[in-house]
Amino acid sequence: MKIPKSVLIGGVKFKIRIKKMESWGEMHFDDKEIYLSKNAILKEDIFLDTLRHEMLHASLSVAGTSWSEKYDEESIVRAIENIFFPAFKSIKNQISDGI
Repeated sequence: MKIPKSVLIGGVKFKIRIKKMESWGEMHFDDKEIYLSKNAILKEDIFLDTLRHEMLHASLSVAGTSWSEKYDEESIVRAIENIFFPAFKSIKNQISDGI
């Protein structure tokens, strides 16, 4: 599995770093870095899910939504992950299979 060194989100380059940590991943907007746990990169599906999760955090920060006074970013990221992505994957599979 090839791990990219960086990702471009809304024109902003985020470096991807691997380190020993307790959580699966973290996004540090001020440093423009996404950190992934050494454990998260052991399995491709966990790696991809974790990278996608942290990229969502980065996307929302680049878009400026994190500046809102009342804003629970983690719940929004998890809603997108758990509701939107499975729905999109399902419809993508239907389209690919010729519905």
